[in-house]
Amino acid sequence: MMASAETEAVMASRPVDIGKIGEHVAEAIARLRRGRGWDQGQLADRVTEAGRVMSASVLSKIESGARRVDVDDLVAIATALEVTPALLLLAAPDASQPATLPEEALRGPVTAAVQSDIEALGDLVGLEPSLAQMAYRLAREIDNGGGEDGKLLPQLNRELRATLAQLMEARAPEEDDDDLGDLADPT
Repeated sequence: MMASAETEAVMASRPVDIGKIGEHVAEAIARLRRGRGWDQGQLADRVTEAGRVMSASVLSKIESGARRVDVDDLVAIATALEVTPALLLLAAPDASQPATLPEEALRGPVTAAVQSDIEALGDLVGLEPSLAQMAYRLAREIDNGGGEDGKLLPQLNRELRATLAQLMEARAPEEDDDDLGDLADPT
């Protein structure tokens, strides 16, 4: 049965209330933005760069719960914040307390694995910090889906593997360049 034009007009003009998950999403966006030291304008600019035009005013309405977040907004905001959309949707464990997100939840599985591997290397020196930053960036891009329809995933995967190989190569112990043998050996 089709609704009458009058009923449709009333439904279209009536605002849709934001539920508990919507409130949580708004809180999570604001918390993650502040945690990165960004103001609303900076995040709005990053969202726009991610492909969804957004002003600081619209972001303010989202964070305050005055505007609902549609799925396109959610994906673009998550991309701009360098987290997965699922992270923004996590329900608060206790509705009476503000939701907190564990540090490991801020990373996708590839980023978490890369971080674990890099931490196992210990202190980074020389070019290693730059290679580690590149590996983190590539891992975040993979965790975020690899571009439109995942088309970039194979290339990102190859780049990440090459970057990690370079990092490991930089970690390889230097060969003894002492032509006379090991001078430290007393025998």
